[in-house]
Amino acid sequence: MGQIGRLRIMCALLAAAFALTACANGRPNPWACAAVGALGGAGGGIAAGHEYLEHSNDEWKTGLYAAGGAVVLGTAGYFLCKAFAKEEAAPPPPAPAPEPLPPRAMEPPVAEKVILRGVNFDFDKDVIRPDAAVILDEAANILTEDHLGASVRVEGHTDWTGPDAYNQGLSERRANSVRKYLVSHGVDASRLTTAGFGESHPIASNETREGRALNRRVELQVEE
Repeated sequence: MGQIGRLRIMCALLAAAFALTACANGRPNPWACAAVGALGGAGGGIAAGHEYLEHSNDEWKTGLYAAGGAVVLGTAGYFLCKAFAKEEAAPPPPAPAPEPLPPRAMEPPVAEKVILRGVNFDFDKDVIRPDAAVILDEAANILTEDHLGASVRVEGHTDWTGPDAYNQGLSERRANSVRKYLVSHGVDASRLTTAGFGESHPIASNETREGRALNRRVELQVEE
């Protein structure tokens, strides 16, 4: 094998080694690419000058062919790999904006619960007391101004003093007395119903005076 053949093989091996190094990390290295191009260009220059060498045996001119090829292809390899590296380093395109969530359905408003205070009565009486009138005036205002659609059941009660039948009638009279008061203060009569429970629904002990006073009452129950 002549000197030119050995140079060809050496250049090819070096070019392959540098090519593997340049691609080992998955990203092009401009300087490694330049070296690969230079070695390939040198080999090509030697091959191109070989024909001339065989006729003139001028190895110096063949070297010029090798140097020229190394400069041209080395420079080209450097700039090509640098361009590829810039493309790989470019940031990825921004992710698409998330789609807006659908609007939440409006929940229906919760109806306000109406609470009306009850009133108490004197022993064996169905007459509205002054302190009870203040409470019933407040109830009439609520039913005529804020809650025009509310219906109310007026429930009368007694303590356990006296016969059951008498207490039943007394509880009904107390309920009717409150209903009439509310109607006279502007509440529509069709919105008011009455019921008497006698002594059957105590809220306190009938063994004490205080307990019996609490049981002599009328309660206002708002019907939904």
